[in-house]
Amino acid sequence: MIKDLHNMTIKQRLRNSWQSTFGAIVFIVAIVSIFSLIPLFFFHRFYFLDDTQRGAIGQWYEVGKLVMQGQLPIFNVAAQGSGNYLAEGQWSTFSPLVWLISIIVYYSSNFLVFATAFKIVLLNILGVGSFLLARSMAVQKPYAIIYGIVTPFVGFTMFAGASSWVTDLMVSAFFPWFWWALRRFLNKNTGPVLAFVVGYSIITVGYVFGTIMLITVMLGAFIAAIVMKNWHQLRRIVLLGISLAATTIAVYLPGIAISSVTMRNTEGIFNDNFLSPNLSDILFSFSPVGYSEMNSWWTVSGVTYMPFMYMSWLVALLIFVDFKQIKNFIQNHKVLLIQWVTPTILTFMLLFGPANVGPLRFPVRMMAYFGQLVLLLVILLVARLGLKFSKGRMQLFIGLMVLGTYLEIANTPVRTQSILVINLVISIFVAIIAYIGSGHHKVQLKKMTIQLKQPMFVVVVLAIIATGFSVLVQQRTSGRHHDEIQQQHITYIYPDYQMPGTKANILKMAEKFKGNTVILGFDSHVVMGNDWYVTNNDSMNVYTPVGFKKFSDDFRGGDPTRISSENYAKLFNKDKQTQLPLADLLSVDTVAVGNEGDRKVYRNLIKHKNVPAGWQVTSHDQYYVVIQREKINNNVGGVVWSNIPQVTEIKNSNYEVTIKVPAHRDEAKVVFSRTAWPGYHVIGGQAKLAKPLRGYLTQIKIPASQDEQTITLQFEPPLFKASVGLIGFAVALILVWSIGRGIILVKKN
Repeated sequence: MIKDLHNMTIKQRLRNSWQSTFGAIVFIVAIVSIFSLIPLFFFHRFYFLDDTQRGAIGQWYEVGKLVMQGQLPIFNVAAQGSGNYLAEGQWSTFSPLVWLISIIVYYSSNFLVFATAFKIVLLNILGVGSFLLARSMAVQKPYAIIYGIVTPFVGFTMFAGASSWVTDLMVSAFFPWFWWALRRFLNKNTGPVLAFVVGYSIITVGYVFGTIMLITVMLGAFIAAIVMKNWHQLRRIVLLGISLAATTIAVYLPGIAISSVTMRNTEGIFNDNFLSPNLSDILFSFSPVGYSEMNSWWTVSGVTYMPFMYMSWLVALLIFVDFKQIKNFIQNHKVLLIQWVTPTILTFMLLFGPANVGPLRFPVRMMAYFGQLVLLLVILLVARLGLKFSKGRMQLFIGLMVLGTYLEIANTPVRTQSILVINLVISIFVAIIAYIGSGHHKVQLKKMTIQLKQPMFVVVVLAIIATGFSVLVQQRTSGRHHDEIQQQHITYIYPDYQMPGTKANILKMAEKFKGNTVILGFDSHVVMGNDWYVTNNDSMNVYTPVGFKKFSDDFRGGDPTRISSENYAKLFNKDKQTQLPLADLLSVDTVAVGNEGDRKVYRNLIKHKNVPAGWQVTSHDQYYVVIQREKINNNVGGVVWSNIPQVTEIKNSNYEVTIKVPAHRDEAKVVFSRTAWPGYHVIGGQAKLAKPLRGYLTQIKIPASQDEQTITLQFEPPLFKASVGLIGFAVALILVWSIGRGIILVKKN
């Protein structure tokens, strides 16, 4: 009976603990959701900017369409210079999570609403994951709640991840979940499924920085197990690591295999200070309106007017930590600290290192993780060591706040007044929280004394207000792109290309275009980037991070979503070998030319002057003039030239094209409007791949023959089968491990 009562007590405690945790999670979700709505009051498209607008939405739409057709996103011949989805990685070929997201996008009618809702969900996932991670490290619930609330609003997370780089937001949101699942896997001896599923989801998103952070956390756990001589944990880490390593290789190996022909074939280490912050920026990372002195696309007088280096007001609380017991803390938390130090060191090195390290660029991207890690350390120290409020600490606090404020003002002196006011408010909040958190439960006023019955509740409330205030002052001037920077207190945001937020409006915008379309111009009043996937048109203007370098150098440029109108002449100049214009070699059917630059081409075309033979002007407005072939071919990937007559195209599909070649005396050459990605091979006759025309158009050569030949040019992504095998191995390893573990547990019981 006593045993039964004991078991009931344990069950009741577990139930109460779960209910308490669930309540805390609901509370965090409510607060984070409310604060996530603040940007929308100032700029309703805040979560639908730049890469989300011209990249992610169209990409997910295409993935959703392919998945619903029973296909994986592997290759698209019509996305010339792009289309190598498997090699790009971020098309998430092996990610069921992204498949699900993409199916939702495919059936969505309003992409603006979806992007907004999805990103708010991701911010909540980040907040809840941060809370669970802190709790796994024995942080008291009130402080863990504070950590869960402040982490989603790290400056880079909001102004880069949430507004534009959604894949960055996805992996940074799942980062604390993986760490929590890993700690649970190691400390509670649970099965590997949860840690693997979260880790697999991060890796297969294809955003390399998330994978790097996952590896560093695994490395930290590995080192900690060795230091503590915990061989049981070490074996488990190695087994889990093998499965995640196999997944990582599967995702990135195809991209590495073709890197020699892509724009990302970057070698060496160099620094151009582009999106590369300074170490001194940490001194004002407590301020929501601190702007870093670094180069970017929006640099004004050497300063980027985005709070990328903002962490949280919470950073300033570090000054009040009572470090008397720091030795005991280190001694008693070796494993935890090793797990924290390992990712933090690498994050710090990448964040404040050279701007380009091989293919890794834009160091400020590490701020999403560095912010999480620093705030985690602060909340750990506050929770485990406590706070100390004294005259000396206040003097140090004031001194550091003044120093940080001065550096802030030095970067943006025209904002002196607002910086002083905002930082003063932040300082007051931090000082009050430190005062109450250090054990002072009485507030003495002139004529009365206030007794705080629930001091931690007050601390949490003050923390929420401070966080909300920080978000508010950051967002109050968002979206005002046309204000004069030296006269207005602007917080810049990523570009809004004014793309329609609904599927219907995108399709309406695309009605004037037929067949394979090329947009020449930078104006936004046209279908842009990956939104072409939503339409019924093919276009080389779709976005890619790993485009075909020779094609980019020759015509398309570094950003395929915005090709210069100056390239119009090149499009209709004749190629030396084939004596055909590039437009024919690329199977282009429609060209839109922007009213920009010297406007000469635009003006001539709207007057129907200098229109190429076989083309006609079909429409024009104040932004673009559109010309189309008199006969739309819509045959990207097919035969565009041969040096012998009567080469007949039998079949042209995504992965292959079949032709019939008549008897010929001399060596024959055939060119296709297919980007010459590694992976093409020829079937039939003695035909072989030849050197690509212009360095990027697939060409074959056929020896002289007295017989008619049927030849097939076929594409198979390099190492695709190896990647599938590695994914299968990783999943099988976890399944076998889990089943074996289950059998052993059943036998024991």
